[in-house]
Amino acid sequence: MPFNKVTLLRIGAPAAVLALALTGCGSHGKKGTSSKSKKHKSSSSHFSGGHRSGAKKSRSVASKLLKPGQSASRAFREDTGVKPFYRIAAQKVAIGTNAEAKALVSDPADAKGKVPAVVYVTYTHITGDEVPEFPRVGDYANVFTSGRPGTKVIGNVKEPKGCADADDIKNWKDGQSYTLCNTFLVPEHPKSIRVTWTEIGGDPFTWKFS
Repeated sequence: MPFNKVTLLRIGAPAAVLALALTGCGSHGKKGTSSKSKKHKSSSSHFSGGHRSGAKKSRSVASKLLKPGQSASRAFREDTGVKPFYRIAAQKVAIGTNAEAKALVSDPADAKGKVPAVVYVTYTHITGDEVPEFPRVGDYANVFTSGRPGTKVIGNVKEPKGCADADDIKNWKDGQSYTLCNTFLVPEHPKSIRVTWTEIGGDPFTWKFS
């Protein structure tokens, strides 16, 4: 079962910032304070040419719960203006401890009754434009526990083991895959865990973990 309780101290960093992940859309902050990071623009699905055949299927998939590791596909306009078509699959949610949650924030009160949840999502470039740099597709993943969105941790947070840093990805081509991760604070002993991915204005893909 891809719902694990693991030690997350490896991602701990002082003075991390909390940003509320809004229902129905991903947080627009990217982990890390690299000067390379660019601001987000509103994104929406664009299906044209070879993408049209996948549009109907994509809408159908968005209406049902997916299993961990099951994939869904959608076109996505990156901030750089390119328009690739991605296969997206939420792989697992790793849950930590309250002590580890406190290590992620500057004010321990922000972590009262909370634990970190790291969401692992794998993105595969299927077709469409090559992504030269700064892919933002991974920023749009979210986690919900008991129907409530997690609080995304942004700032000086090291990528967990097995996760790529989006700011280091260059020339993303057809057939290449990267696992991009986001860290959230959620209530202790989380139940009804769901991972969602959706761009602004799009229908969400939802994976059921418990």
